[in-house]
Amino acid sequence: MIALYIFLVILALLILLCFVRVQVFASYTDDLRLRLKVLFFEIKLLPAPEKKEKKEKKKPEKKEKKPKKAEGEKEEEEKKEKKPSYLSKLKDKKGVTGLISLFTELAKLAGGTLNGILSHVVINKLDVGIALNSGDAASTALSYGKLCSVFYPAVNVITSVTVCKSYNVTLEPVFDSDRETEVYADVHAHIRVGFALLEALKAGVKLLIFRIRM
Repeated sequence: MIALYIFLVILALLILLCFVRVQVFASYTDDLRLRLKVLFFEIKLLPAPEKKEKKEKKKPEKKEKKPKKAEGEKEEEEKKEKKPSYLSKLKDKKGVTGLISLFTELAKLAGGTLNGILSHVVINKLDVGIALNSGDAASTALSYGKLCSVFYPAVNVITSVTVCKSYNVTLEPVFDSDRETEVYADVHAHIRVGFALLEALKAGVKLLIFRIRM
């Protein structure tokens, strides 16, 4: 009976954990700031806290140098010490073409897992702005065109693979020589732990099957 109660408590905790949100807050002006929030706990990731200066360690006593070995003996020892890596074994087993195909399958697996996780990410706020100044009017206009051709498609990809509730993206060319390039960003997103664990479990099973096939 006690074992049943323990099992029910653990099951209830796991179910509760599945509904817990992991929130991400990121902002950028002059420096990148990043923090996580789980329930009432906050974890500050960036900027990293300053490390305290470590006390100077005593220098170890110099050890007596061992007599140098002959070059032939060195080469024999190096051959004995060096073992073929896992990739080398795979290359010998499947050849270069087979190795590339394995990496391609692994990349597809990683991409599918990432898409699965991103589909459960909720973006509450995505606010990004760039005021671009490349020095003179001609280069600014050229750089602005290149930036638009890359930036807007990237934002479209993000908003299409996630659940984006609110976003505001502003790009503008700056032709005032006294004004420098300015970049700012403010992002707030969250994901439920249960969805992340489920996708991680799926990825683990697929990776295990992939590993068995190798």
